[in-house]
Amino acid sequence: MSMSRGRCLDYLHEHEVEIVELSPRQAPEVEQPVRLAGPIAGITYSIPWSKDPTMDPHTVWDCRLVAAMIPLSRWLAAYGVTEIQYFSALRQGAAARQRPRSQHNSGLAVDLLGFRRGDEALAKVDPTYPRRRLRGCPAAAPGDDASPADLYLALVCEAYEHRLIHTLLTPDHDRAHENHLHIDLKADQRPAIEPYVSFAP
Repeated sequence: MSMSRGRCLDYLHEHEVEIVELSPRQAPEVEQPVRLAGPIAGITYSIPWSKDPTMDPHTVWDCRLVAAMIPLSRWLAAYGVTEIQYFSALRQGAAARQRPRSQHNSGLAVDLLGFRRGDEALAKVDPTYPRRRLRGCPAAAPGDDASPADLYLALVCEAYEHRLIHTLLTPDHDRAHENHLHIDLKADQRPAIEPYVSFAP
């Protein structure tokens, strides 16, 4: 979160992440607005129902959130993940006015719908994520043939143990999160802190 816009753009360039820079007028809610124009660490990110990703406000990310997804994407790619589908990054309209205020309001959150490995079917968070199982980290280390369920648990712990994000809400959090993984950064939390993860009760 301490990255300036210029440093963040340089960081994405260093890691070969193609993006389209947006002007403040195009996304005034977002401090460093960008759209993905290519994969992150070999993983394609897409909203499956988006009719025009180049204009869809849900495809607007803060540059720093893209940067935070690089190590997570690299980790997933090592286990064969090639695609991640998501619901949204930025949100506008009625959803943005809900309280408490969401990091989606400033493009600093992404809701992961599911992942795909090669030619496999999309492993959606619902019903794949094993609810009421992860009560702390570390999770069992996934093997090369790890099931999608085990890979989800290991992903949560990878983000938590290496402090790659500020918040990760799992389907164990509440009914509103039963079909996705919510990942976000907090604009007011710049130092490394222990992330909040909604473990199973």
